[in-house]
Amino acid sequence: MPGESFGASDVIVVGAGTAGLYAAYHLAKNGARVRVFEASERVGPPARTLIITSRLLDALGFVPTSAILNRTAKLALNSRQRSATVVLREADAIVEREALVQSLAEKAMAAGAEVNAGWRLVGCEWETARLALRLVGPHGEERTAEARHVIGADGASSRVAEATGLGGFPKVSLLQARVVLPAWAPADTTQVWFDPESTRFFFWLEPEGAIHATVGLIADSPHQAQAALARFLERHRLEPLSYQGGQIPYYRQGAAVSRRQGGAQVLLVGDAAGQVKVTTVGGVVTGLRGARAAVRAIVREADYARELGALRRELGLHLLVHKVVSRLGAREYDEMLDLLSGPLLRALGAYTRDEIARVLFPSLLAQPRLLFLAARCVARPRHVAPGRDASTGGPRLERPR
Repeated sequence: MPGESFGASDVIVVGAGTAGLYAAYHLAKNGARVRVFEASERVGPPARTLIITSRLLDALGFVPTSAILNRTAKLALNSRQRSATVVLREADAIVEREALVQSLAEKAMAAGAEVNAGWRLVGCEWETARLALRLVGPHGEERTAEARHVIGADGASSRVAEATGLGGFPKVSLLQARVVLPAWAPADTTQVWFDPESTRFFFWLEPEGAIHATVGLIADSPHQAQAALARFLERHRLEPLSYQGGQIPYYRQGAAVSRRQGGAQVLLVGDAAGQVKVTTVGGVVTGLRGARAAVRAIVREADYARELGALRRELGLHLLVHKVVSRLGAREYDEMLDLLSGPLLRALGAYTRDEIARVLFPSLLAQPRLLFLAARCVARPRHVAPGRDASTGGPRLERPR
């Protein structure tokens, strides 16, 4: 392989996002020689406002004060004709992603990890006991880097996954607009709207504080997202100040997220591994959990798939719930919100979206009629549009040729 070498590391992390930097931080704390390579010329992805459950603080082990814009203790759910409000036992955090990544980068470097921005992966070769990566730098220079363990944390379109034969994941589109917080929207309440004619996911309004908010949706394509968001903004008389967007991976059960050859191994984490809750298309906490599983696998020389067991069960349950919910029409959403009585609202508020088993089963006990609603929707014949996966209703995976 041409070019100079960075030399050997114990672990190379490709991608300086939340999952990659979190893994680098914990590996460096455990004494590993860690190098992080980020394709962008600066650490910190484009600004995007996120809503994350209180499990973020448990996963991180510290409070990212500079990244938290607001906390919302209420979740207002809206369908065509109904509404219900869930009071959360622990408030959600409205977080600025760029600031969160930068705080993790500081932690990783303080622990001893080396972070290199502007270096793009262009290829790799399996050697007897190591994996050799070929990288192109900010000025077009080529260098190599070698390690026994490589963590692919480089997002939904992972170059690590492509270069090592791990395939990829189908994707959905996120689009949101920053707006002035409207007078009808309380600053302590996140709003959600179910509108199945526009998207099989949902719209949201996340207050960043008393002045601004972020309004957005998940859709199956950028075109669908743009058209639906434009209609939503016009309907609610909201003027976009700026836009944020991205592609989010759609979790697939049984997808390979690691590969071992000789003495070297590759482990995918975060969006690169599809570690995203399909119900809400949120992946920060689940990505951190995946990164922690990769750290355990490396430090303990354990099986990554086994370390991922609890997370995979959680993500599989989210996928199952989404398969049911995505069949609901406008009338069924009205019916569902009608069923949200006192005991059920308390059950929904008691645990977070990152603890779906603890939310789902108490909710069904509190309101068994939800099971009948779900059964009726599942039994109904379903039309699958071109480009969709018949088994999930999600986007069909297009593999690289």
